[in-house]
Amino acid sequence: MALTVQQARSVYNRIGRVQDWQAFYEDVATDRLVANAALAGNQTIFEFGCGTGRLADRLLGTLPSSVDYVGVDISPVMIDITTSRLAAWGDRAKAVLVDGSLPLPADDGFADRVLSSFVFDLLDEDYARAVLDDLRRMLTDDGRLCLASLSHGDRLLERAVSRAWTGLWGLAPQLLGGCRPIDVSALLDRDWQIQHHSRVHQWGLVTDVVIATPRTHHP
Repeated sequence: MALTVQQARSVYNRIGRVQDWQAFYEDVATDRLVANAALAGNQTIFEFGCGTGRLADRLLGTLPSSVDYVGVDISPVMIDITTSRLAAWGDRAKAVLVDGSLPLPADDGFADRVLSSFVFDLLDEDYARAVLDDLRRMLTDDGRLCLASLSHGDRLLERAVSRAWTGLWGLAPQLLGGCRPIDVSALLDRDWQIQHHSRVHQWGLVTDVVIATPRTHHP
């Protein structure tokens, strides 16, 4: 069973200050996510689950100064770390503590890009779908949803790792930060059009990288 918001907050408050050790496998997937997100000047970026602010710091350091950033997280420890990292960027970057309730603190059509890396793989499926509905609300009509998530393996070793990981997650999800392999593209139903989907294979782990745009529904 997926961690509750309270359980996840407790886990990430405890491990937040050492969370960056996961860069050894996360960064390759994040690089691909950024490469396919069509990031540019005059955009507002919203990050769902900003963690320690590593991605935010990278983006603000490389993108034009006309880019604004808002990140949210449920962990006060993560928000404190991110806020310290974002101090150099002044008023155009902020991190906001949330309690897991919806809607998220952003207006309709607020964001040109929504990014979320290694977050949906720790969410309950029903809650994940509700979050996606809310993220769609806050995107501009031509905005992009950019996700990276642990996924099930294709190859022999990867399948073994996926089975072992899922088995351990079923017994003690806190030991894995609440994360487990999922099919994130399956969460994107008729409300989304997938523009990019690729898989990163390393260390026996597989990460799905998915870029999607909101569908326009006509009566």
